[in-house]
Amino acid sequence: MKRLLPTLLLTWLALSSLHAQDTSSASEWAKLRYTLHTDIVASTGQHTPFWLVSNRHGRSSLTQGNGQLSVGLFRDFDTSRRFTWAYGAELTAAYHHLAPRYIHQLYADLKYGCWELSLGSKERWSEGKHRTLSGGGLTFAPNARPIPQVRFGINDYAIVPWLFDGWVQVKGHLSYGRYTDKPFLLSHMTDAPRNTHYTLDILFHEKTAFLKIGNESKHPLSAEIGLEMYSQFGGTFMIKRPGMADSVRHRIPHTYREYLKALIPMEGGSDAPASDQQNINGNVFGSWHLAATYRASSWHLRLYYEHFYEDHSGLLGYHKPSHTIAYFPWHDGLYAFELTLPHSPLLRTVVYEFITSRMQSGPILKYGEDPMVGKDSFYNNSIYQSWQHWGMAVCNPHHLSPLYAERPTQRMSHTRLRSHHIGLGGSPTPQTDYRLLCSWTRHWGTYDDPLPEPQTQLSLMAELSYAPTTWSGWQLTGAIALDRSPLIGNNTGAMLTLRHQGHLIKQ
Repeated sequence: MKRLLPTLLLTWLALSSLHAQDTSSASEWAKLRYTLHTDIVASTGQHTPFWLVSNRHGRSSLTQGNGQLSVGLFRDFDTSRRFTWAYGAELTAAYHHLAPRYIHQLYADLKYGCWELSLGSKERWSEGKHRTLSGGGLTFAPNARPIPQVRFGINDYAIVPWLFDGWVQVKGHLSYGRYTDKPFLLSHMTDAPRNTHYTLDILFHEKTAFLKIGNESKHPLSAEIGLEMYSQFGGTFMIKRPGMADSVRHRIPHTYREYLKALIPMEGGSDAPASDQQNINGNVFGSWHLAATYRASSWHLRLYYEHFYEDHSGLLGYHKPSHTIAYFPWHDGLYAFELTLPHSPLLRTVVYEFITSRMQSGPILKYGEDPMVGKDSFYNNSIYQSWQHWGMAVCNPHHLSPLYAERPTQRMSHTRLRSHHIGLGGSPTPQTDYRLLCSWTRHWGTYDDPLPEPQTQLSLMAELSYAPTTWSGWQLTGAIALDRSPLIGNNTGAMLTLRHQGHLIKQ
């Protein structure tokens, strides 16, 4: 870190001096954009407050008194061209983080029309959720470090030509990636209890498909339906053996067959773990999405619902009257609305989200001639432990990340919950923006490890950003936050963030 910090500071000064150069050339250099980002966090309590940690793409630390400095260089798509490309790289030096230095983003993208190919590690966002006010999607949220991947598809809605005069739009993608948290896990699990399980070098697959019916130029109402499906597979399964030279290792198959089985879910082969031979190869899960949007001249209202599933009972809504406990399979989910007031700068956006994941297809696990029903154990798996990366949940952060556990683990221990989340945002002046986040959550633990008594968590944050017009490209942000919870502690803290961006050469 001592060597990296001076390098980053020198790069900052060099880029700032280049920014002052004037040129009329439309060269590639003129399309390059640089970013400089630094923040400092001070807090009291057990951890850094929840909303100073969550949904920051892993640019955060639970440890009190932390900070980071990032330098990035990017080329964005040229929207005037049908065929265009983009790339980016961002390096981070950190204090009291999981790693003192790391590559946060490194990617290259190609785009032809609506089709995109992306390779590398890149910040991505939840489907259909407000980027700064939402708590994030049930399947994916910007809560953990980006996972390097190869991704191909249509990222933004594209009109299906020659079909109903532009009233039908689609998007979706396929991707394969690999976890990068092996160094963290090997260090983090050193003090784990005997027989603790964890998995290294996990591979993952993602596929999505979304359909939108509507034409905003002709009618204010539109509707959407979509499906996300993820799979964790491959990797090395570890069993902690304290006192031995090494842990017990089992290499999980990851041939081309496993890649195909991730694409088209099917049973594992004879060399796969026993659970994968009985069920689907790897850990398969995802979510259904439903949404309706109405755009009036002075207000926009979006209603959306997301239903998370772990197996057939959640994916297909499987239920028979013979089931021991009657339940509505789609009871669990995220129910929300987003209200936008485009002509009201003081209060521009209001987001409310309610999450319930307490049922999880019921507490009784039923086997037999029908698909498995009950005790779905959201986000956890016997082989891949949980849906996390670098200790942070890749899903909505209200399902607390493994880093919050008292003992080193790769599992998520608080996935049965009910949560209310409110986000408010606006721009009182052209130079200032603010956001307020308030979350109240009631936790029950998990079916296999329930809490003796339900525990509540209150997390608040107020943030104000100032971007002076006289200093183009600069932004100063201050935030204060607090938690009141027996699970994550009574924490109070503040964050100060300084950002700067511009082009290498002025056009």
